[in-house]
Amino acid sequence: MKNKTLAIFGIGTYILSVLSSATDLKGNSVVPIALIAISGIATIVFAIMAIVRLWKIKAKGSSITFALSEVSLFILLAVQVVTSPSYGNPIIILLNIAKAINFITFFWVISLIWATAKYEGFVKKTIKDIENKYGLTPEEISLVQKDLQKGNPREAFRRITSIQEQNRKKFEEAIGVDIKDVIVEIGREISWADIVNHVFRVLEFDRSDTTIDQNIRVKAKSSFRPYGYLIVESPIMNQKVKLPIIHRDDFLLAASVFDEPKLAGLVADEELLVTYSPKRLLPKGLSGSPHHALHYVITPRGTLNSYYSMNNDIHMAKPEPQKLFGSFVYQGEIKVQVNPEPKL
Repeated sequence: MKNKTLAIFGIGTYILSVLSSATDLKGNSVVPIALIAISGIATIVFAIMAIVRLWKIKAKGSSITFALSEVSLFILLAVQVVTSPSYGNPIIILLNIAKAINFITFFWVISLIWATAKYEGFVKKTIKDIENKYGLTPEEISLVQKDLQKGNPREAFRRITSIQEQNRKKFEEAIGVDIKDVIVEIGREISWADIVNHVFRVLEFDRSDTTIDQNIRVKAKSSFRPYGYLIVESPIMNQKVKLPIIHRDDFLLAASVFDEPKLAGLVADEELLVTYSPKRLLPKGLSGSPHHALHYVITPRGTLNSYYSMNNDIHMAKPEPQKLFGSFVYQGEIKVQVNPEPKL
């Protein structure tokens, strides 16, 4: 049984146990004995499966705590049935305490199993992305998968970086060209889908002979080429890349930074970050909206590295650019944001 299914099964057993515990005003059960039996069996089955599953995913402390909670509750319930203690008896007090502890540990176990199910989905998606993007061998992918399954994405990405560095050196020795000196273009060598919501540090602004007249009309050199390019870098890439500027407003925003002496000076001392996040996404990562797709923010130097290294490199696989850019604005007044104190 998969973790998500097990968590749902656990919630079902809890609901069943509540229904089977119904009594009348005299405390006598009003539920068919068959339902009580089914509830008891389901509870025991879930408890055993959950304890084993927690042990396998290295949550041994939670596994032991849940096992002790279940055993204690079972023993006290058995004692209650045999002795029929009156209200105020120590057995009743201990039983109520055990029920409270069991209630807390039960839902703690459910949350752990559910979180593990979500992490399993993250691992599967990440492995699929790795197979499509990084060109690793099946053996190398297997090693990365083991790192992820152990809950260590930082080691997984370190391994990928190490393998890519080895491949880069082999390429340089064979061809005589360092791949880091080759600037690849998004939309050609790199899919737009691979960079959606990822964050880049802007290094240069290539205008590609696009001009802006006095009426703020943007005129590109060719109707078949982007307005310009941003030369960017990021921890998610092992080299510089060219990010095409395909919307006039995105070109104007970039120009507003590099044409304004104060902002240009600020960018030299700080970091101009950019992310590609269209309002509507088409297959292959293309923008399906007439609105601009690039968002800019100026942050203190070192922000990008801090963003990608936080929480065990979680943003490598699950980007959250709003942590840096705030809410994305697609209409009305759009501008380059300034975030002097990113709350990471």
